Order: sequence, then structure tokens, then C-alpha cells
Amino acid sequence: MKPFKDTIFALATQKGKSGIAVFRVSGKNSHKIIKSISSRKKFKTNFASLNNILDSKNIIDQTLTTLFKSPKSYTGEDMVEISCHGSISVINKITKTFLKKKIRLAEPGEFTKRALMNDKLGVLEAETINDLVNAETENQRKTAISNLSGGLDKFVNELSNKLKKLLADVEAIIDFADDDLPIGIYKNIREQNKNICKTIEKTLIKSSLSKKIHDGFNITIIGKPNTGKSSFINYINHKEVSIVTSIPGTTTDLISSTLEIGGDKYTFTDTAGIRKYKNLIEKIGIERSLESAQKSDLNIVFLENNEKNNYKKIRSKIFVKSKYDTNNKKARGVHNISSVTGHGIKALIKKISNKLKKKPISGPTFSRERQLESLKKSLKLHKNMNFEEIDIAAENIRRSIIYIDGINQKFDIEKILDIIFSDFCIGK
Repeated sequence: MKPFKDTIFALATQKGKSGIAVFRVSGKNSHKIIKSISSRKKFKTNFASLNNILDSKNIIDQTLTTLFKSPKSYTGEDMVEISCHGSISVINKITKTFLKKKIRLAEPGEFTKRALMNDKLGVLEAETINDLVNAETENQRKTAISNLSGGLDKFVNELSNKLKKLLADVEAIIDFADDDLPIGIYKNIREQNKNICKTIEKTLIKSSLSKKIHDGFNITIIGKPNTGKSSFINYINHKEVSIVTSIPGTTTDLISSTLEIGGDKYTFTDTAGIRKYKNLIEKIGIERSLESAQKSDLNIVFLENNEKNNYKKIRSKIFVKSKYDTNNKKARGVHNISSVTGHGIKALIKKISNKLKKKPISGPTFSRERQLESLKKSLKLHKNMNFEEIDIAAENIRRSIIYIDGINQKFDIEKILDIIFSDFCIGK
């Protein structure tokens, strides 16, 4: 990996009118450059100082400027953080001033990438920081902060050590004559291998559950036209997301909205009414409705009368009868609601949550495909391990160690690092 020679900057807060905005600058020339555009020439490191940022001799803004000395900074390089007033004009002017000073605008995730390459963070920590920044719900935040506390690092290191112990015992069988081997060593290595399989399997199961917390649950709302689907989605969003009229077929495409319920992310998708289509657009809309239902974690089926048999092929479903405000007669075997009065909706949401929500997940969990793929490859090797062919077994254990250690090791391959940091925000 080439050393970072250039100095970078980025707005670390969202661009827009606000009380304050924060710029980050990192690189070996960051202190020198910032001092050249500052009214203050001497700064105490790690201490916020009142300082005017200048364009030539003209004051751009009065700021709080903090200098961090390498290696005691987020990136491990000399760094500066500038808190300025959050007006668009101030942000634009400071940006132009930095560019005139030949400071390069940072790429997404470049600050964290530099921290990784300067050994301030591990790969897992870097990815977990991004999960925390992007957390939309309480449980996503809890999972990210738990992993950031070192649980993933500890799991990978412990599993790696178990694999290395297994490899040492296997290599002992290769290196020494049978007479010199400890009694029961074959039984011991098989037991070690079995326990390693159990550890990986257990973590993969927990991670699959955690992935739902990370990605959220998808719920499709289906049924005939004018059964209350769109009114329901508007009610739970407290605004008009879908068009509601008495004319059948108003919704012809998938309309999605995301809510946080009980700390988890739920995406509700309103769909075209299921009926005999009258034109090509309606046909496509109905086909998309059925496709969405097949992919969903749960389907809410809105009934007109008692046409349950029409939805036998729909998996994982809850039947709902809407418009209870105009027809107070409760239908049996279905959930009765009104999107006008709100009758039954709170209970329906609770039922949806209970049906999808799993038991609380404790311990380390992996949510990224890169991490999960490494665990799966390792597990496959150990599941197929044959200790009768001891040389091949040793080679497979070495491959397994590479997969597991690779979860938290940086490689001198730009492509891999680009994948990891591709969805980071600029300024992180």
C-alpha cells in the first residue's frame, strides 16, 4: 500500500443550513496549511481554540479549531477539525479556500481508510463504525455498538487460535512416528474439529438473525382493490404515501415506506389490487405484487369478504378486514381494523412485530457478506475434514485459518479496500 502523501479534507456534517458545521482535514501538511489561513499561529494540540479562518486577510468565519498530532488522532496522521457556523455561504467559502490551498476533497470513507492503514483500527472496527453511522433504528445501533466494543475481534482471534491448535496437533501426527504420539490424539483432533464446526454454525445462525436487524423486515400488503390497503399504509405513516380513491386500480406500482417499530426497521410495501386486469399496466402491477409477496418476510392480506382460499399460495400471512368504522360486524378468523378511527391497528402492528421479531441476540454477530462468506468457507472445510488423509487435512486447516484471519486483516489489495469503504459517507 502506498503511503498517503496528500492532505485531504471533507465536511463531516451534512451540508445545509445549521447552527454549526464541522470540517475535517488530515495529512502531513494539515497543520501547516491550516495555520497559513488562520488568525492564530500557535495552537495547543487536542485543545479547541478560538480562531478566524482567513481568505488572504479577510475573515471568512470565527471558528473553533482543534489540532491533533500524529499518531494520536483518528487517522493516525496530523489532523485538524474546524467547527464553523453552518451557513451555506460559510461552508462554500471555506471549501473554496481549502481547494485553493491544494487540499484534496476526501473520497467516501477515506478518513477511516487511513485510520485502518495506519493501524488505528482493524477491518472489523472500520466496518462496524460504518454500521453505527448508518444505524436507522435502536436495535441497529445496539448491534453496532456491541460489535464496536470488540466482540467481533475477540471471536475471530479465539477461533483463529483454536484452528492453530488443531493444526499443531495435526502436524504432530505428520512429524512424529506413531509410537511417539500422545494417546488418543486422533480422538482429540476430531473432537476439536467438531467443536470448531459447532462454534461457526452457532455464529452463522445468530448472524442470520442479526442480518434482519441490519437489513430490516419486508412486509407486503396485498388484496383486492379498495379493501383498505393504501388507507392502512397512509395511517401508519401519518401522511399520504399512497393515493386513496373509490376507483379500483389506483395503485399500479409498488409503493414502499419504512418505519421503526420496537427498535427494528420495517419496510411496508403497498401493491396493486389483485383482480382480473384490464390493461397491460395493471397486469404488470399485479405481477409485481405477487413477486413482492414471495420475497417478503410477512404478507398482510386485506380481504373484501371471505376469499381466503384465493391466497393459499401466499406464504407467511396475516388476514385483515378493514373499514370496521362503516361495518361494525367483526369477521371471524381475521384481524379487524379501521384506518379512519385506528381501531385494531395498534394490535395489528404488535402482532406483526411478535410474528417477525426473534429472541434477543447476544454475542458477536456478522452482517456483511464478506464476513459471512469467510465463515461459510471455513465451515465447509471442517465439515468435510478427513483425518485419515492427514496431509490434506493439514492443508485444509491452513486454508481455514486464512479465511478466518482474513475477516479482520487488511490486505495490500486496493480492490478489496474499495469494496469495504464504498458505502461510507464522505467525512468519515
